[in-house]
Amino acid sequence: MNSQQHNSNSSVTEIYAGRQHYQVEGLDYSPEGYILNVSPQESKCWLLNITELYSHIALRECLIAGILCNNSGLKNHQGRWIVIGNPLEGASIAAASKVRLCQSSWQQLMPKLDTFSCTSEFHYMATLHSNIEGKTIYLKGAPKTILPLTQKMLDANGNLIDLDRELVARETESMLEDSLQVVAFAKKQVSAKKTWLERADFESEFVFLGLQGIN
Repeated sequence: MNSQQHNSNSSVTEIYAGRQHYQVEGLDYSPEGYILNVSPQESKCWLLNITELYSHIALRECLIAGILCNNSGLKNHQGRWIVIGNPLEGASIAAASKVRLCQSSWQQLMPKLDTFSCTSEFHYMATLHSNIEGKTIYLKGAPKTILPLTQKMLDANGNLIDLDRELVARETESMLEDSLQVVAFAKKQVSAKKTWLERADFESEFVFLGLQGIN
């Protein structure tokens, strides 16, 4: 983990997951706040409580990916939450904390075994984790980098469906028009025998989880 402390604040304000829209409300990196389920067509929004999160599986998966595919952390320093590492990664951790998804708890449940860092050649980051079902690779980066590696996506209930590339492209453009930096998240299950990441792991077969719009 990068030990550098950053005072500049970034925050996730919009999430698109499971073909649904969400708005994140809260101050800086504090866990205080909430997530709204937004219906643009009806011009309505609903407060998402902690229990309801378990029925919004795609959102939950997108938030979990944000805290696990991550090399940064948050800490309370003299009553103020700060990020240790990258402000954009801190924003993903903070968004998940609004619905009580704790990074340290998930790191214990799904320990990180390896990291594939973003480079000038490969514009994405990936992490390998163990869990009771085997091993999972989480992937994040710009949508134009991540989407070519995905074939499926989750609907709101967590069912696998074909990836609607045009729809995701429109949602990405909408976030960009709001002057947000857009990060796409994906994952795939791999053999329980896998212990490290290599370039061949990123050729295909990822499941698109969602977009996080960060300001």
